[in-house]
Amino acid sequence: MSRLLVGYNAADLYEKGRRGAKRTSSLLDGDVTCHVLDIYQRHAIERAHHAKAVCSPHLPEGDWDEIYFKTGPKHMSGELSLDMLQEIAKLLGGDIKTPRFHLDFDGKERDKNELLAKILDDPSRMRDFSCKWKASVQGISPIELTSFPGCFCHRRPDDGGLALAEVVSRELKEVSNEKGHLRLLDMGCGCGLVGFLVASAVKGIGLVMVDSHSRAVEAATLNSKTLGIPAEVILADNGTPTRMDCSFDVFVGNPPYYSDYRIAEVFLDTAKRALKKGGLCYTVVKNDAGLRPVQERYFPSVEVIRRRGYCILKSIMV
Repeated sequence: MSRLLVGYNAADLYEKGRRGAKRTSSLLDGDVTCHVLDIYQRHAIERAHHAKAVCSPHLPEGDWDEIYFKTGPKHMSGELSLDMLQEIAKLLGGDIKTPRFHLDFDGKERDKNELLAKILDDPSRMRDFSCKWKASVQGISPIELTSFPGCFCHRRPDDGGLALAEVVSRELKEVSNEKGHLRLLDMGCGCGLVGFLVASAVKGIGLVMVDSHSRAVEAATLNSKTLGIPAEVILADNGTPTRMDCSFDVFVGNPPYYSDYRIAEVFLDTAKRALKKGGLCYTVVKNDAGLRPVQERYFPSVEVIRRRGYCILKSIMV
């Protein structure tokens, strides 16, 4: 029996045994494929459970005997839940009332019923949750970007990202006049807001973009094509390949700040490896009190530039 698990993280695939001891869930018995949107979760499932995991922006095709879907307000947005449920319905031939489908909903029964009703009321309808929106920095015409459910700041530009793009664009215009062609690494790129804005303002930049979320990579790849701005877009949760060490002039990052800045540490470790001597590292945060001491562990000095109510932390590779 083939089983597809959708939306499960590594921590979701444990169940309590006797005396509260954790054991691997029986959901993983047999021919099981776990689908995740984030490469970090794929690696976590493979490490914790030695299970088959697939990371891709859309569900894998197949004649699945059973599909389990884990969702709820704490797991993903309503848009992403409905988008994934549509894909599940398509795999099941439009019938989610079949015993082959199991909804593992973490939330209120009312919210669960409302989600199911949107599919059951019109099984043939396939909603498009992609969104086009515009963003700009001073001195350039607005660019149009596409994002998908699951992308960071889907449907709107992030204010911190805009602040970062404005500062970096302004400073790189002066640097590029002196150094010519520059290589820029945009880590945690999302749909590409910062990297594409900077590349639009400072012509001739070589752009590499990294994100751990497969839908962010899908969006950034699409935006590279539609904007006509060449970019190498990489799906990764541990920085860039070693072949890229010491090859960049500029690093930009808008890291998440939960988990005691552990993800920010991955960003900054990557920046230190990736930058050439004299290279520039820019990160953005609402308040510099937490991130600044972290960045100072990787770079000898940190300059704080304030923009749009955010702090841009600038360091130089020595």
